[in-house]
Amino acid sequence: MRPWLISLIALSLCTSPAFAQGKVLLDTWDAAYLGDGKAGYVHTLAREIDHDGTKLIHTTIELRLRVKRFDGVVEMAMDTGTIETKAGKVVGTVTKQYFGKQLQNQVDGVVVGKKLELTQNGKIPLKPAPWNPEVIGLYKQQALYKDRNPMPGDKLSFLTFEPSINLVIKVEANVKGYQEVLLKGSKQKTKLLLVEQVPDKVESNGNKVQLPLMLVWLDEKLEPVKSQSEIPGLSRITLQRSTKAQATAPIPVDELTDISTGQLVRLKNRILNPYDTTAAVYRLTIRDDDNVATTFSRDARQQVKNVRGNTFELNVKASKGLNGEASQNEPAAEFLQSSYFINSSDTKVIELARKAVGAETDPWKKALAVERWVHANMKVTPDEALAPADHVARTLEGDCTEYSMLAAAMCRAVGVPSRTAIGLIYADVKGAPCFAFHMWTEVWISGRWIPIDATLGKGYVGATHLKITDHSWHDERTMTPLFPVIRVVGRVNIEVLSVERR
Repeated sequence: MRPWLISLIALSLCTSPAFAQGKVLLDTWDAAYLGDGKAGYVHTLAREIDHDGTKLIHTTIELRLRVKRFDGVVEMAMDTGTIETKAGKVVGTVTKQYFGKQLQNQVDGVVVGKKLELTQNGKIPLKPAPWNPEVIGLYKQQALYKDRNPMPGDKLSFLTFEPSINLVIKVEANVKGYQEVLLKGSKQKTKLLLVEQVPDKVESNGNKVQLPLMLVWLDEKLEPVKSQSEIPGLSRITLQRSTKAQATAPIPVDELTDISTGQLVRLKNRILNPYDTTAAVYRLTIRDDDNVATTFSRDARQQVKNVRGNTFELNVKASKGLNGEASQNEPAAEFLQSSYFINSSDTKVIELARKAVGAETDPWKKALAVERWVHANMKVTPDEALAPADHVARTLEGDCTEYSMLAAAMCRAVGVPSRTAIGLIYADVKGAPCFAFHMWTEVWISGRWIPIDATLGKGYVGATHLKITDHSWHDERTMTPLFPVIRVVGRVNIEVLSVERR
């Protein structure tokens, strides 16, 4: 099937007049809590639509969260949907992600055999995603337990589509038994049936990443009235069935949950002049991981040693200039190509890159010029959300993710291969030493990957940048490259064993 035809089908499935006038089959609201504080809501709406004489069910789940992060307020939002038959067979998907301020990215999918043909913003064909015809739609999932009538001790499984990574996921559901649960706003406990939903591991950069399990409590009608999951970097998120008025009620800023503390790794000892360190050794302990030696990257500047159970030592060296052994292999073409997040072909990105580099021809000096320009011209704000480089080139605002994306795109725009690195960096937050999650840029110069950090703008990185993973962001429209961080966030303890300085 041709991409333009797929796009038209997806568009008609998602926005046809029949959908707007369709019969409402399901309309539920859940209040969302992070920790003990209210953070937003989830709205599920299912309508029966008529498409060329066939009855289909269009279900959309809207997630809206509002949290504090350090000194700012962050809005997090995502819409996901499926178009399915009355039997629950999925024929199409809809995903709307929100990156940066007022920046939306919609991806529509149409099932064609064992592929999900994808189209971005109604016009750009994307790389198809693998598909399994046994996937059940969101409406069918809402009635899953009512249809199967499970008893305590039963086990069942189902396939679902996870739009944040464009993958089909198998979920194992274990029916635990009945519990007396005190729901928020109630004075008496309610007898509910607890189900533990465990998704399959997802492969990312050659490693298996365990997605968070979810606990679901069912009422006497076997309908979900409460669910709970530990979301890395956000702490525990709880959804509880409520009314629209309760779910959407405004939340005062001083009552919002601050997620910044969950993204910090506290230390016992302070590191003086951290960004001028030349070498350091750390002892790391990773909880609930069966292969801790692969949680952090291993390369010329960072080595994993002395692995014992869930503990290992991480030996890190500073990187300054063109030191280190060169490789004989050249980087793949994707590190120079434009992509959705690292949009090096954008006219504004190219303009900024040329302004930063000028007449310089040496690749390393180009990279340093880009790092200096981004550092000097961008403004740190905490309320962006992984915005693509072309968006950042126009706002010149964001945190480390926006700094690194723009720097990587500008480097590619002047012919320097680049990628982003994701990991931890030393910081003093409110007078307390810690490691915080961070993103920076790496450039390929004279046969080696060399890190630069436009957030700091020093022309090098010290031994307090601990790298978890890296990625080119080639063919990516989701946050999949960030998934290796799930193995670390909220699960790592760090002890500083030794530090060397200049």
